[in-house]
Amino acid sequence: MAENILELAQRRNGGVRERIQSATFPRQVRSAPLARRFVTEVIGQHPAADDAVLLASELLTNVLVHARDATAVTVTVAVTAAFIRVDVHDDGQTGIPQWREADSQAEDGRGFQIVNMLAQRWGFTRDQDRTCCWFEVTAASAA
Repeated sequence: MAENILELAQRRNGGVRERIQSATFPRQVRSAPLARRFVTEVIGQHPAADDAVLLASELLTNVLVHARDATAVTVTVAVTAAFIRVDVHDDGQTGIPQWREADSQAEDGRGFQIVNMLAQRWGFTRDQDRTCCWFEVTAASAA
């Protein structure tokens, strides 16, 4: 009986399973593909999946490049039929995320610009122990 209720809920949500999952990775370049795979698997089939994976990758890259004193990055993904939210936490002690205008010829420096263009909402929080950059994308925006 429980499986039938779950199947009904998934059909009503367009096949999207509602869930929240977190995973922690060492702050190492080799963690980037593992973290992207984690985000992709948690999101599953969702209209905004491509945008969410791209934006998560941008935030993960920011931690790997800029959070020099961080040792770990934790990614939390929340999925509903209406939206996806991804939080990327690092345990770094210094600085806050910086918006910068990239040179038109530069190969990098556009991460927050991409997040700003594709996310419906985004931001960051900072305390003494960590920084969290987050974004939300909606199913409606992906349609």
